[in-house]
Amino acid sequence: MLKHIATVVLMSTLLACPSALAAIELAADDRPLIELAALVVGGIGIFLIGIHFAAEHLEHMTGGRFERLVSSFMATSGGVVLLGGMLGFITQSGKAVAFILGDLAKAKLIDGRRAALTIFWGNVGCSLIAMASMLSLKVLALFVLGVTAMGLTFHVPKKMVNTYGALFGLAMIMFGLYLVKDGAAGVVSRDWIPTFIENLRGTYFMSLSVGLILTLVIQSNLAVSMLAIALGSSGLLSLAETAAIVIGSQIGNGVLTGIFSLHAKGKARQVVGYQMAFDAVATLLFVTLYVLEIVFGMPLILALLEHYFADIGSQSVVLVIGYQVLAALTAWIISGWLYRLVEAWFPPLSSESLAEPEFISQTQQAGPELNMMMIEREQIRLFQRLPLYLESARQGKQATISADDYHQAFVQLAKKINGQLAAISKKHLNTDLSESLICLTKSQEQLSNLEDYIHQVAKNVAHYTQQDTAATLGQNILESLDFLVLTALDAIESNDAEELRLLASMTQDRGPMMASLRAAYFDAEGNLDMQARSYIFEMTMLLENVVKTLSRYGEVLHSNTQRSEVI
Repeated sequence: MLKHIATVVLMSTLLACPSALAAIELAADDRPLIELAALVVGGIGIFLIGIHFAAEHLEHMTGGRFERLVSSFMATSGGVVLLGGMLGFITQSGKAVAFILGDLAKAKLIDGRRAALTIFWGNVGCSLIAMASMLSLKVLALFVLGVTAMGLTFHVPKKMVNTYGALFGLAMIMFGLYLVKDGAAGVVSRDWIPTFIENLRGTYFMSLSVGLILTLVIQSNLAVSMLAIALGSSGLLSLAETAAIVIGSQIGNGVLTGIFSLHAKGKARQVVGYQMAFDAVATLLFVTLYVLEIVFGMPLILALLEHYFADIGSQSVVLVIGYQVLAALTAWIISGWLYRLVEAWFPPLSSESLAEPEFISQTQQAGPELNMMMIEREQIRLFQRLPLYLESARQGKQATISADDYHQAFVQLAKKINGQLAAISKKHLNTDLSESLICLTKSQEQLSNLEDYIHQVAKNVAHYTQQDTAATLGQNILESLDFLVLTALDAIESNDAEELRLLASMTQDRGPMMASLRAAYFDAEGNLDMQARSYIFEMTMLLENVVKTLSRYGEVLHSNTQRSEVI
């Protein structure tokens, strides 16, 4: 909560300080034009680095309870609105909010549709920083910069470093905007500027294009909107032109989100898709309102702002925030349609469906004994999938689910199983339960090793395209593994002590046999190329590792069964 407190303290201080509200007045300015241009360019640079600096330190202030906090907020509609607003204000980027929630959805910590609503209101939260554009903060911003810079330098106290960084970044935003407005006001005071501005009036499409291009370059629609507000406040832009730049920045944000989402997959990209849908809805809404007002002369948003607010700075700020609120409300109203559209365009990956647990998710609040029983059933379920890895290798490109899909799902489920095993180990267990936990942990370790070897075999067979003796060997090894795994599965499912003993006996060390097999193939096929020889060597090594791992797995299960019979 420190990040929220820091932000509130800073904003409250700014609003309470009379000098902070002093506006920059347009007056004759005899400073050289190069100096005024330097103020604008330098102010933009300080402003942009301030946004990144503040966002970075605010993100670092998130504690280990972040996931639980997000879940609690998402329980109610009001919580979703508040969470979205806070995340947006903290990150200063709708894209960042979408990617954060996308990662949480991928980890199954939040529901995708609730994440969509949070994203809608996250864009509103981002726009709230536009209120800073109404302030002229030279004295206060420099004071905050000095104090927080000392805190960052000397780390006193150390736990406040990220708070200092967040305040330092916010002060840089304010001071950067001050420099932009100061430089722009000096430029506007020149005699030739009014004529130049008049010649540009009404070039709304150009203004929209400028907003779009700047957003693609700067990669922040918020930064472009705030710069437009600063320039409008100085008289360089009219309200209509400012609005056109804001609309262009919204279009650019949608383009950037689409580009950045290309690396995301499955549910993560689906959540990011909601940000893309929001940008599309916002753009369509803004353009429609703008055309109706500018082209057809209907008094709507701009006329309302000009009626209730005297200066263009206030009009522009309310415009930026109001646009985002209208877009969020519209997206919320049509959210059902947006859900279906995004889910159809960005379906979850096969591995994400396979990664759904069947047993352990139902026992989080159960006792240790029941938890361990359910973990054992989940392990058997994962073992039952191993023959499917080999079947996918047989089918090759025709396989609907690849070995990689099964492997990715296994990794996620194994992580959850290991997490529950660790949680159980922290509880007070009697001797029998402690020994059962040890056996269960060992069996999970062997299962993970076995799955990794089977996955590598399936990948090697599927990717080896040469038609030679090595390919035949690979197929033979695959079939042998299939027989071994199915035989082991029968023993595991029956949980019969004699069958498990036979499993451990059947899968004794086959190292010498594998070495002889490799030597025989190399001697018989002296014309094999290096790729084929490497393939044979790796496949026989994998077969040997599978055999050894099955032996260890059988020994662990057999010892556990014997212990249970004694008890």
